[in-house]
Amino acid sequence: MSMQIRDALLGACRHFMVPVARFLMQNGVTFKEFSAMAKLAFVEVASDDYGIRGRPTNVSRTAVLTGLTRKEVKRVRDEMKVVSSSVDAASLNRPAEILTIWNEDARFLNSDGSPRILSMEGQGQFRDLLRVVGGDVPPGAMLTELVRAECVAEVSEDKFKCLKRDFNPSGIDVFQATRFGECLHDLADTLQFNLAMGEEGQPQRRFEYRVWNDRIPRKLVRGFEKLTRKTGYEALKDYDKWLAGNQVPPGTADKNLARCGVGIYFFED
Repeated sequence: MSMQIRDALLGACRHFMVPVARFLMQNGVTFKEFSAMAKLAFVEVASDDYGIRGRPTNVSRTAVLTGLTRKEVKRVRDEMKVVSSSVDAASLNRPAEILTIWNEDARFLNSDGSPRILSMEGQGQFRDLLRVVGGDVPPGAMLTELVRAECVAEVSEDKFKCLKRDFNPSGIDVFQATRFGECLHDLADTLQFNLAMGEEGQPQRRFEYRVWNDRIPRKLVRGFEKLTRKTGYEALKDYDKWLAGNQVPPGTADKNLARCGVGIYFFED
Protein backbone atom coordinates (compact mmCIF):
# COMPACT_ATOMS: atom_id res chain seq x y z
CA MET A 1 0.00 0.00 0.00
CA SER A 2 1.34 3.43 -0.92
CA MET A 3 1.75 6.13 1.73
CA GLN A 4 -0.75 8.26 -0.21
CA ILE A 5 -3.47 5.58 0.13
CA ARG A 6 -2.59 4.94 3.78
CA ASP A 7 -2.83 8.67 4.53
CA ALA A 8 -6.21 8.80 2.75
CA LEU A 9 -7.47 5.83 4.78
CA LEU A 10 -6.36 7.38 8.07
CA GLY A 11 -7.89 10.72 7.03
CA ALA A 12 -11.17 8.94 6.25
CA CYS A 13 -11.01 7.19 9.63
CA ARG A 14 -10.59 10.51 11.44
CA HIS A 15 -13.45 12.02 9.41
CA PHE A 16 -16.02 9.33 10.25
CA MET A 17 -14.76 9.12 13.85
CA VAL A 18 -15.68 12.77 14.58
CA PRO A 19 -19.46 12.14 14.95
CA VAL A 20 -18.70 8.87 16.74
CA ALA A 21 -16.41 10.63 19.22
CA ARG A 22 -19.02 13.37 19.68
CA PHE A 23 -21.73 10.78 20.42
CA LEU A 24 -19.56 8.83 22.86
CA MET A 25 -18.37 11.92 24.74
CA GLN A 26 -21.92 13.28 24.99
CA ASN A 27 -22.82 10.06 26.79
CA GLY A 28 -19.80 9.77 29.06
CA VAL A 29 -17.70 7.19 27.22
CA THR A 30 -13.95 7.88 27.51
CA PHE A 31 -11.23 7.33 24.92
CA LYS A 32 -9.76 4.59 27.10
CA GLU A 33 -13.05 2.66 26.98
CA PHE A 34 -13.39 3.23 23.23
CA SER A 35 -9.79 2.14 22.66
CA ALA A 36 -10.48 -1.14 24.45
CA MET A 37 -13.49 -1.80 22.18
CA ALA A 38 -11.45 -0.90 19.06
CA LYS A 39 -8.80 -3.40 20.11
CA LEU A 40 -11.47 -6.08 20.50
CA ALA A 41 -12.76 -5.34 17.00
CA PHE A 42 -9.29 -5.60 15.41
CA VAL A 43 -8.60 -8.93 17.11
CA GLU A 44 -12.07 -10.25 16.22
CA VAL A 45 -11.66 -9.44 12.50
CA ALA A 46 -8.10 -10.75 12.35
CA SER A 47 -9.12 -13.95 14.15
CA ASP A 48 -12.30 -14.64 12.14
CA ASP A 49 -11.50 -13.37 8.63
CA TYR A 50 -7.88 -14.34 8.05
CA GLY A 51 -7.78 -17.99 9.07
CA ILE A 52 -6.71 -20.80 6.75
CA ARG A 53 -9.23 -23.38 5.51
CA GLY A 54 -11.99 -21.99 7.71
CA ARG A 55 -10.05 -22.19 10.96
CA PRO A 56 -9.51 -19.20 13.29
CA THR A 57 -6.30 -17.27 12.74
CA ASN A 58 -3.58 -18.32 15.17
CA VAL A 59 -2.25 -15.97 17.83
CA SER A 60 1.00 -15.21 16.02
CA ARG A 61 -0.63 -14.19 12.74
CA THR A 62 -3.28 -12.17 14.59
CA ALA A 63 -0.46 -10.30 16.32
CA VAL A 64 1.18 -9.51 12.97
CA LEU A 65 -2.09 -8.31 11.41
CA THR A 66 -3.12 -6.10 14.34
CA GLY A 67 0.28 -4.84 15.49
CA LEU A 68 -0.38 -6.15 19.02
CA THR A 69 1.88 -8.48 20.98
CA ARG A 70 1.04 -12.18 21.19
CA LYS A 71 0.42 -11.77 24.92
CA GLU A 72 -2.02 -8.92 24.27
CA VAL A 73 -3.83 -10.90 21.55
CA LYS A 74 -4.34 -13.82 23.93
CA ARG A 75 -5.64 -11.47 26.64
CA VAL A 76 -8.06 -9.78 24.25
CA ARG A 77 -9.30 -13.13 22.93
CA ASP A 78 -10.05 -14.24 26.48
CA GLU A 79 -11.90 -10.96 27.05
CA MET A 80 -13.94 -11.45 23.86
CA LYS A 81 -15.49 -14.56 25.37
CA VAL A 82 -17.24 -12.53 28.06
CA VAL A 83 -17.81 -9.11 26.40
CA SER A 84 -21.02 -8.73 24.40
CA SER A 85 -23.69 -6.16 23.64
CA SER A 86 -26.46 -5.94 26.22
CA VAL A 87 -29.06 -5.75 23.41
CA ASP A 88 -28.68 -7.78 20.21
CA ALA A 89 -29.95 -6.76 16.79
CA ALA A 90 -33.03 -8.96 17.12
CA SER A 91 -34.04 -7.31 20.39
CA LEU A 92 -33.48 -3.90 18.84
CA ASN A 93 -35.73 -4.77 15.92
CA ARG A 94 -38.67 -6.12 17.96
CA PRO A 95 -40.28 -2.72 18.67
CA ALA A 96 -40.23 -2.04 14.91
CA GLU A 97 -41.69 -5.48 14.19
CA ILE A 98 -44.47 -4.89 16.72
CA LEU A 99 -45.43 -1.61 15.07
CA THR A 100 -45.37 -3.19 11.61
CA ILE A 101 -47.63 -6.08 12.66
CA TRP A 102 -49.95 -3.71 14.55
CA ASN A 103 -50.33 -1.73 11.30
CA GLU A 104 -50.47 -4.70 8.89
CA ASP A 105 -51.89 -7.84 10.52
CA ALA A 106 -55.69 -8.17 10.18
CA ARG A 107 -55.92 -9.61 13.69
CA PHE A 108 -54.96 -6.21 15.12
CA LEU A 109 -56.81 -3.91 12.67
CA ASN A 110 -60.19 -2.21 12.60
CA SER A 111 -62.57 -2.75 9.70
CA ASP A 112 -61.16 0.37 8.00
CA GLY A 113 -57.59 -1.00 8.15
CA SER A 114 -56.39 1.24 10.99
CA PRO A 115 -54.62 -0.23 14.06
CA ARG A 116 -57.03 -1.29 16.81
CA ILE A 117 -56.79 0.13 20.33
CA LEU A 118 -55.46 -2.77 22.42
CA SER A 119 -55.57 -3.80 26.06
CA MET A 120 -52.71 -5.67 27.68
CA GLU A 121 -54.62 -8.94 28.23
CA GLY A 122 -57.25 -10.83 26.29
CA GLN A 123 -57.59 -12.55 22.94
CA GLY A 124 -56.15 -10.47 20.12
CA GLN A 125 -54.68 -7.91 22.54
CA PHE A 126 -51.15 -6.63 23.14
CA ARG A 127 -49.79 -9.77 24.78
CA ASP A 128 -50.92 -11.78 21.74
CA LEU A 129 -49.27 -9.20 19.47
CA LEU A 130 -46.02 -9.67 21.35
CA ARG A 131 -46.29 -13.47 20.99
CA VAL A 132 -46.45 -13.07 17.20
CA VAL A 133 -43.11 -11.24 17.26
CA GLY A 134 -41.50 -13.61 19.75
CA GLY A 135 -38.58 -12.98 22.07
CA ASP A 136 -38.35 -12.82 25.84
CA VAL A 137 -38.94 -9.10 26.53
CA PRO A 138 -41.79 -8.73 29.11
CA PRO A 139 -44.94 -7.13 27.61
CA GLY A 140 -44.95 -4.35 30.22
CA ALA A 141 -41.34 -3.38 29.46
CA MET A 142 -41.98 -3.39 25.71
CA LEU A 143 -45.11 -1.29 26.05
CA THR A 144 -43.28 1.18 28.30
CA GLU A 145 -40.55 1.58 25.66
CA LEU A 146 -43.10 2.13 22.87
CA VAL A 147 -44.93 4.75 24.95
CA ARG A 148 -41.64 6.47 25.85
CA ALA A 149 -40.72 6.58 22.16
CA GLU A 150 -44.12 8.21 21.44
CA CYS A 151 -45.06 5.35 19.11
CA VAL A 152 -47.95 4.28 21.40
CA ALA A 153 -50.21 6.30 23.70
CA GLU A 154 -52.35 5.19 26.64
CA VAL A 155 -55.76 6.64 25.75
CA SER A 156 -57.48 5.37 28.92
CA GLU A 157 -56.75 2.87 31.67
CA ASP A 158 -55.29 -0.26 30.03
CA LYS A 159 -56.16 0.98 26.54
CA PHE A 160 -53.29 1.68 24.14
CA LYS A 161 -53.34 3.30 20.71
CA CYS A 162 -50.68 2.85 18.02
CA LEU A 163 -49.52 6.26 16.78
CA LYS A 164 -46.76 5.31 14.34
CA ARG A 165 -45.58 2.40 12.22
CA ASP A 166 -41.86 3.19 12.57
CA PHE A 167 -39.69 2.93 15.70
CA ASN A 168 -37.36 5.91 15.91
CA PRO A 169 -37.30 7.21 19.50
CA SER A 170 -35.37 10.23 20.72
CA GLY A 171 -33.09 10.35 23.74
CA ILE A 172 -30.37 7.91 24.77
CA ASP A 173 -31.19 4.56 26.33
CA VAL A 174 -30.02 0.98 25.78
CA PHE A 175 -32.08 0.63 22.60
CA GLN A 176 -30.81 3.90 21.13
CA ALA A 177 -27.18 3.25 22.02
CA THR A 178 -27.41 -0.13 20.30
CA ARG A 179 -29.26 1.38 17.33
CA PHE A 180 -26.42 3.89 16.84
CA GLY A 181 -23.98 1.01 16.44
CA GLU A 182 -26.32 -1.04 14.26
CA CYS A 183 -26.91 1.81 11.79
CA LEU A 184 -23.20 2.62 11.46
CA HIS A 185 -22.34 -1.07 11.16
CA ASP A 186 -24.84 -1.69 8.35
CA LEU A 187 -23.64 1.26 6.26
CA ALA A 188 -19.94 0.55 6.87
CA ASP A 189 -20.44 -3.17 6.10
CA THR A 190 -22.04 -2.33 2.74
CA LEU A 191 -19.28 0.15 1.84
CA GLN A 192 -16.54 -2.34 2.80
CA PHE A 193 -18.28 -5.11 0.83
CA ASN A 194 -18.48 -2.97 -2.31
CA LEU A 195 -14.88 -1.74 -2.04
CA ALA A 196 -13.72 -5.37 -1.85
CA MET A 197 -15.40 -6.18 -5.16
CA GLY A 198 -12.03 -6.51 -6.85
CA GLU A 199 -11.31 -9.64 -4.82
CA GLU A 200 -11.80 -12.95 -6.60
CA GLY A 201 -15.20 -14.57 -6.13
CA GLN A 202 -17.03 -11.50 -4.83
CA PRO A 203 -20.73 -11.40 -5.87
CA GLN A 204 -22.61 -8.40 -7.28
CA ARG A 205 -22.28 -5.03 -5.55
CA ARG A 206 -24.90 -4.09 -2.99
CA PHE A 207 -27.11 -1.08 -3.67
CA GLU A 208 -25.48 2.06 -2.18
CA TYR A 209 -25.86 5.52 -3.69
CA ARG A 210 -25.95 9.11 -2.45
CA VAL A 211 -26.97 12.40 -4.01
CA TRP A 212 -25.75 15.74 -2.72
CA ASN A 213 -24.79 19.26 -3.73
CA ASP A 214 -22.65 21.73 -1.78
CA ARG A 215 -24.11 24.90 -3.35
CA ILE A 216 -27.64 24.90 -1.95
CA PRO A 217 -28.92 28.13 -0.31
CA ARG A 218 -29.55 27.48 3.39
CA LYS A 219 -33.09 28.85 3.13
CA LEU A 220 -33.97 25.92 0.81
CA VAL A 221 -32.45 23.12 2.91
CA ARG A 222 -35.51 22.61 5.13
CA GLY A 223 -37.68 22.24 2.04
CA PHE A 224 -35.41 19.51 0.70
CA GLU A 225 -35.43 17.77 4.09
CA LYS A 226 -39.24 17.83 4.03
CA LEU A 227 -39.19 16.25 0.56
CA THR A 228 -36.85 13.46 1.71
CA ARG A 229 -39.05 12.76 4.75
CA LYS A 230 -42.12 12.32 2.56
CA THR A 231 -40.68 10.33 -0.34
CA GLY A 232 -38.16 8.39 1.74
CA TYR A 233 -40.78 7.35 4.27
CA GLU A 234 -43.15 6.15 1.53
CA ALA A 235 -40.37 4.05 -0.01
CA LEU A 236 -39.48 2.54 3.36
CA LYS A 237 -43.13 1.59 3.96
CA ASP A 238 -43.09 -0.43 0.72
CA TYR A 239 -39.84 -2.14 1.72
CA ASP A 240 -41.24 -2.83 5.18
CA LYS A 241 -44.36 -4.46 3.72
CA TRP A 242 -42.20 -6.73 1.55
CA LEU A 243 -40.02 -7.75 4.49
CA ALA A 244 -43.04 -8.40 6.72
CA GLY A 245 -44.75 -10.43 3.99
CA ASN A 246 -41.73 -12.65 3.36
CA GLN A 247 -40.45 -13.38 6.88
CA VAL A 248 -40.80 -16.86 8.35
CA PRO A 249 -42.81 -17.12 11.59
CA PRO A 250 -40.79 -16.56 14.80
CA GLY A 251 -39.47 -19.78 16.27
CA THR A 252 -39.28 -21.56 12.90
CA ALA A 253 -36.42 -24.07 12.89
CA ASP A 254 -34.73 -22.81 9.74
CA LYS A 255 -30.99 -22.09 9.75
CA ASN A 256 -31.05 -20.71 6.20
CA LEU A 257 -32.17 -17.21 7.23
CA ALA A 258 -30.57 -13.83 6.57
CA ARG A 259 -30.90 -10.30 7.93
CA CYS A 260 -31.35 -7.70 5.19
CA GLY A 261 -32.83 -4.24 4.83
CA VAL A 262 -32.50 -0.70 3.48
CA GLY A 263 -31.59 2.56 5.21
CA ILE A 264 -32.44 6.05 3.95
CA TYR A 265 -31.03 9.11 5.71
CA PHE A 266 -30.79 12.87 5.23
CA PHE A 267 -27.47 14.63 5.89
CA GLU A 268 -26.43 18.25 6.16
CA ASP A 269 -23.13 20.07 6.83
